[in-house]
Amino acid sequence: MAARKEWTEWHLTPRGWEKGATRVHGQGNTWVEEPIDRLLSSVYQEVETDGSPEVKKWSEETFRSKKAAEVEGALKQFGPCPEKL
Repeated sequence: MAARKEWTEWHLTPRGWEKGATRVHGQGNTWVEEPIDRLLSSVYQEVETDGSPEVKKWSEETFRSKKAAEVEGALKQFGPCPEKL
């Protein structure tokens, strides 16, 4: 069982990466509406278990616009999903 599981949604828009909903250990979830002009959404997660001092960190894509050229252009300009909570 996870001793700590936290995550943050990140949305890539024409303006750059915007922070979305979050889950903070001991505080629960904070929900934020997705930007209507989002091109890509990812969830960055950190999980720490009781049996290991290691913190597992990863990002998972949850939405991608069908406008492939705009997605690729924004990724080139703003880079990959931020790896922070």
